[in-house]
Amino acid sequence: MMNELQSGDPQDNRNDPHSTGSAAETASDTIANNTPDTTSTNTATGISTDATATTSEYTNDTATTATTNSDANDTTTTAATNATNATATHIHFPLRQTATAIVCIAAFASLWYARAVYNTHTGTSFWLFWVALALALGVWAAAIWFHWWRVLPSAARIPIGIVLCVALCSFGMSQAAIVSHMRDEGNRNLDYIIVLGAQVYQGSPSLVLRYRLDKAAEYLRANPGTTCIVSGGQGPNEPYAEARGMADYLEHDAGIDASRIIEEPNSSTTVENLRNSRAIIDSANNTGSSTSSTVSEPSIGIVTNDFHVFRSLQIAHDQGYTDVRGIAAGSPRDMLLNNMVRESFAEAKYLIKR
Repeated sequence: MMNELQSGDPQDNRNDPHSTGSAAETASDTIANNTPDTTSTNTATGISTDATATTSEYTNDTATTATTNSDANDTTTTAATNATNATATHIHFPLRQTATAIVCIAAFASLWYARAVYNTHTGTSFWLFWVALALALGVWAAAIWFHWWRVLPSAARIPIGIVLCVALCSFGMSQAAIVSHMRDEGNRNLDYIIVLGAQVYQGSPSLVLRYRLDKAAEYLRANPGTTCIVSGGQGPNEPYAEARGMADYLEHDAGIDASRIIEEPNSSTTVENLRNSRAIIDSANNTGSSTSSTVSEPSIGIVTNDFHVFRSLQIAHDQGYTDVRGIAAGSPRDMLLNNMVRESFAEAKYLIKR
């Protein structure tokens, strides 16, 4: 029975070539064998997709990292720049503040000095220069603080800079010339000395003039053959002519014989001092004319304060003095700055007018 079932069972059609089921199964198997494995394909596709996705994600991560690094670098650069600017501001601000403070202090010092010069009652109004200087320094301090110089166009800054440089150089040169004659002692046994006048008060000369007279008396005592000419007229704020007060001081206070003193009471400037004194010398020695060309030129010394010697000698040479020397007297130390600055302006005025 089992054998029948195995060999002839109609239900067993596996070996029957005409069986429809067998053909279908065969076809199905054939199709199954020849059709690509969808699962494998899908798996491969999934792997490829995953790889692509991974690559894309890596690329995106790399780009993100690069962007992050770039942002970090930009942040670091910005921070460094801000730190540099902060440092520059931190350095620049104290310098500006310090410079402004220094100029302000100079302005207040100039005002104080103006008051000191005014209180000496020298008879001049040069103390106003120090007031003007204080105002100029105040403007300069404001210009430093508010950066006014940067606001000016180049067309204005260049001429201003040139003018300031020329003015400073000229002032420096005049000061050097003044200093070069501040210790002149003159020669011994001069024929004449001329004492230039200055402010006199009732009964006494001013401090500046006293320096000149004391130096003249010292020279006259050391050189008994020298004649002294005191030169100076009467100013609007003086009780009498400067020459009169100078002669009285030399005779009564310094002990110089009156016969050695000649008064010249008509001059009001250094130019007039030397011109009028020269006329007296020429008259006494028959010099200064064409008929007396064989007469020797007298030797002359000019007695004045140390800051005034250079300009006095310059004026003397311009007026024809040939054998002339400077004799420098002292001057009040607290007023030396005022006198030297004033002398530079007087020198500039003389050069312009001569």
